[in-house]
Amino acid sequence: MSDAPSTIAPEFAGFFAALQERALAFPCCDTCARFHWYPMKACPHCRSSVISWRRIAGTGSLYSWTTVRHAFDPAWRDRLPYIVALVEFPDAPGVRLIANVAADPESLAIGMAVTPCFDDGVAIGKSGVTFVPAGNA
Repeated sequence: MSDAPSTIAPEFAGFFAALQERALAFPCCDTCARFHWYPMKACPHCRSSVISWRRIAGTGSLYSWTTVRHAFDPAWRDRLPYIVALVEFPDAPGVRLIANVAADPESLAIGMAVTPCFDDGVAIGKSGVTFVPAGNA
């Protein structure tokens, strides 16, 4: 989703810092070299606490999505319909990011390549990234 809370939890600081630089980064264990998402203080794979944020290319693929046609929050009423998707990244195996995809819902397909479009002037804790079908960025 493109609206993040105004105050973010410290474990997400690396993600939003990368967004400020128009990049994507995810936590990766320095011990077992595996990515994970949701950020945690210990690696969910080996339990090491030696974790760093690693940038990725950003190109991903659609794992799944849904088209939202009812605004559960009145602030989103003018954005209907919108797509909420799970995006996977070949250079961050195991990460599935929940994000918006700006596309015609009828044009989407499982495995479809998507690329990030970064919002200009991103401040930590504010909006950040939407995905579009590859070639439409």
